[in-house]
Amino acid sequence: MRYAIFSDLHDNQTGLRAVLADAKREQADQLIYLGDAGQDPHIFQALQAHNSLCVFGNWEVNGWQRLPAQIAPWVGTWPATIQHGAAIFCHATPDIPANISVSSYMTAGIGWNTLFPRLNRNEAARWNAFAALEAADARVAFHGHTHVQEVHAWTTNTVGHRHFQAFREPAEFVLEAGDPTAPNRYLVGVGSAGTPDDGPQLRYVLYDDETQQVSLRRL
Repeated sequence: MRYAIFSDLHDNQTGLRAVLADAKREQADQLIYLGDAGQDPHIFQALQAHNSLCVFGNWEVNGWQRLPAQIAPWVGTWPATIQHGAAIFCHATPDIPANISVSSYMTAGIGWNTLFPRLNRNEAARWNAFAALEAADARVAFHGHTHVQEVHAWTTNTVGHRHFQAFREPAEFVLEAGDPTAPNRYLVGVGSAGTPDDGPQLRYVLYDDETQQVSLRRL
C-alpha cells in the first residue's frame, strides 16, 4: 500500500489542498494524518471526506472541547498511534502510552513534554522512540510535531557497527532491513503541511510498505 502521511496543518486549507492534489497524482492509496489540524471545521470535514486515518496531536488535546458538536465525537476517537505492519504513525513519538486519549490527557498525570517531545531536539526522547520501535518489532515511526522534515536512523554500517545518523537528503530512500539480529530503525519526521519551520515549502511523506521506499515531498 502507498501511504500519504502529513501533519500540522494548523488551519491551512491551502496546504491541505496541495497535499491532497499531490497525493492523488502520486497514486496514494491511503491518507494518514498525524495531528494538529487546528480549529477550522472544514479541515476536519475534508479529512473525514477523504477517509483519512488520524492520530491526535497536542492541538486536539487542547482544543477538542471547543470543536463543533458534529466534529468533536469523531476527533475524540482518534488514537495516539496507529501501527500497520512494520510502521507506526504518531504525532510526536511512538513512545506514548496506549491508554492515552484526546479526552483523558488531563487525568493521565503525564507531563506535556513527555507526551509530546520534539524528537529533532530531544536526544533522550529519540532513544526512547527507538526503544519503542524495538518493543513493537517495528521498523519505522512516522511523526509530526517538529514542523521539520528530517530522518533519524539507527542502523548497522558496512563493517557491522551500529551508528546513528540524521539526514534531510536524499529525498527518496529505502528503509533497509539491516542485520536480523540488530534491525535498522528509522524515525521519519514528515514535516508540516501547514506551517513548516524548515523553509517555505509545505512538506509531507509518501511511504510504500511493499518496496519500503520513502519519499520526502516538498510542495
